[in-house]
Amino acid sequence: MVSTADRLRVIFRLRVADGAEDRFLAAYRQIRHRVAQVDGYLGDQLCQSEDDPADWVITSEWSTPAHFHAWEAGAGHRELAAPLMACVTARESLRYRVRLATAAAAAMSSTDLLEAKS
Repeated sequence: MVSTADRLRVIFRLRVADGAEDRFLAAYRQIRHRVAQVDGYLGDQLCQSEDDPADWVITSEWSTPAHFHAWEAGAGHRELAAPLMACVTARESLRYRVRLATAAAAAMSSTDLLEAKS
């Protein structure tokens, strides 16, 4: 099992073009289940700013940086993301190693609870 400290969080900030929100959401819905099948992928979230509806963030978590980098370097990555990228006017990609994580007590395993109490 991979420890939390080995995980990578990717934050992809996007600016969606005026009038492209429906196409953007459709493209995201179309590719998210394919990305979910990639080795090392743990999950993602699509978020829209409360203050600026054109400002979006996709966060994803990967078992290890190597898993993400292998997927990103693969031939199909850019092709898969192309419909999504056709809707954006600006983008920024940030990567962070997960050092500590906290979940609601109901969602924690017994190991997590022991670590959380120490």
